[in-house]
Amino acid sequence: MAKRSKPSARKTKRGGSSKKNTPKLVATAPTSGGIPVVCSECYSDFLFMQNSSSTSANCPICMHSGQVPDSGEIARISMAKASEKKALISASVPGILFILIGLIYLMQLNSAGSTTELGPALNYSLLGGTILFFLITLVFAARYEKSRSEIYF
Repeated sequence: MAKRSKPSARKTKRGGSSKKNTPKLVATAPTSGGIPVVCSECYSDFLFMQNSSSTSANCPICMHSGQVPDSGEIARISMAKASEKKALISASVPGILFILIGLIYLMQLNSAGSTTELGPALNYSLLGGTILFFLITLVFAARYEKSRSEIYF
């Protein structure tokens, strides 16, 4: 494979290099970062891109149009969506731990054959951990449902 040579920069009269021949990169709109909204007529979900310069948002399915909110309202919606995502993560972690401890309890119970052969300490600790994480999951799931926000237009 041939070695690529570096482009030579021409020197200007002041001693610096000239950047006139270097191509400029065009900034593109990011594909992520949109706000999920729901059309109030056909109830379809789509992403509203914040960087658009239009004054109305159109549903891609039914072509229903709605007015774009001001920047303060968009900032409030973004904050609500961020808190919703944080609540989802905090509800998922104890749910995963509940499933893992429940599976470990069932595997230990299956390998021992009965609860008396498993031993009371291991039996009650795994059973108690499973019940505890189930209750924690219920509390955090209710907190997540309370923080959910759907945006209709």
